[in-house]
Amino acid sequence: MSDNTFAKALHNFTMDVACGDAIRHLTDKGYLPGEIREKLTFPAPMEYVEEVMWERLVETRKVIDEPSPRASANPSGSEIIEHRDAYGRKSFLQVKKESPGEMIFSPEDYVQYENLLVFKHAQEQVSALSDHILRKVRSTGSHRDM
Repeated sequence: MSDNTFAKALHNFTMDVACGDAIRHLTDKGYLPGEIREKLTFPAPMEYVEEVMWERLVETRKVIDEPSPRASANPSGSEIIEHRDAYGRKSFLQVKKESPGEMIFSPEDYVQYENLLVFKHAQEQVSALSDHILRKVRSTGSHRDM
């Protein structure tokens, strides 16, 4: 591992410990990037705040930038789970699984924003992150590499 890689990993760890959870929490509460940066007690660059916000919005499915890999891997909507009885014998059961997105939100809860599906209540946050999204698209050529 080179010194540069180690320094980058240490920096990412330090930033996440210092303010990552606070940024994710405030993102869930609906704050905008500028408001989050003002509330932080640890100095964080705006680029870092935007990056963590974007990851959180994608993680919580408030922004959908690609189809779910689980949906394409298992089109039947079921999964196999391991079950053990009282004596420790192992068996497998096939159960129907609904994705969390289907159980919580309906398609009417999302709107089209550029080439993304955005949860209606997160549209203001995503529009505030639009500069961040455009920078990433220009630098990588795709929003999926963010």
